[in-house]
Amino acid sequence: MMSEQFWFAEDGAENVIISFRTLRRVYAGKSRYARIDVIDTVEYGRVLFLDGILQSAALDEFIYHESLVHPPMLVHPAPRTVCVIGGAEGATIREVAKYGDVRRIVMVDIDGELVGVCRRYLPEWSAGAYEDKRLELHIADGRRYLEETGETFDVILVDLGDPTPGSPALSLFTREFYDLVFRRLTPQGLACFQGEDLQPNRLAFHARIVNTLRSVFPRVAPYPYLLPSFHGLCGHILASKDLDPTALALGERLEGQPFRLRYLSPAFLIGLFRLPAYVEEAYDRHREIMTDTTPCIFRP
Repeated sequence: MMSEQFWFAEDGAENVIISFRTLRRVYAGKSRYARIDVIDTVEYGRVLFLDGILQSAALDEFIYHESLVHPPMLVHPAPRTVCVIGGAEGATIREVAKYGDVRRIVMVDIDGELVGVCRRYLPEWSAGAYEDKRLELHIADGRRYLEETGETFDVILVDLGDPTPGSPALSLFTREFYDLVFRRLTPQGLACFQGEDLQPNRLAFHARIVNTLRSVFPRVAPYPYLLPSFHGLCGHILASKDLDPTALALGERLEGQPFRLRYLSPAFLIGLFRLPAYVEEAYDRHREIMTDTTPCIFRP
């Protein structure tokens, strides 16, 4: 572990470079799919970067992961089986594991080397979830896994990186993939998807995800969260076969759980699905459906 101080530049974006004052470079390497850097920063603590873009930070990763996991888990009346696509840091399965009635957690991540780096250098993220006896870990392509398995799940969590040029995530942001997720859900099943930026100048991709999901799922409910290390407003997207997430008292359901969260609270959940007007307007402007033949490439 190198201990020199320096500035680490988040250099994957086209128009903006953000630099972080660091304490040390913990790990630097490259997997088959991405360049991996683990850096101890002054502002955000330990940070995972993939291809120069910040993915997760010790300071605020709980905001992202609580927001992704708990709304669908609280909407479903009795989730027993959960599938996580992606989520190498292990924080998504950490949040799922808080539900004692869950009997089976299946995690599928394509990048085994990244999973290994996260387990070694980011152990606080998973907090022992990789050792949970309910977990079944597959190092495999998430789409192929869902195509080949005959199993259905109460909740599917799609915790992916951005579909940048050459990324294996490109085929996981299309109507064909969303239809596959739909078919792998139980009758009351829900899926939750990482929904990208909600910043005014970067809304087209989020809006196209929402409209593509609406072409498959009867109920689609996007919701915002603010993550300091992501430098702006972002969103997740809940999609349901049957249940209406916006009509349920999620705060009351959270109060009935034996755990408490750091970001989501019963009072906060009352306004979970409130969106800025400019986001709602973007859904009318960006209606193009993403398909395997016409995917949308994310430009940082």
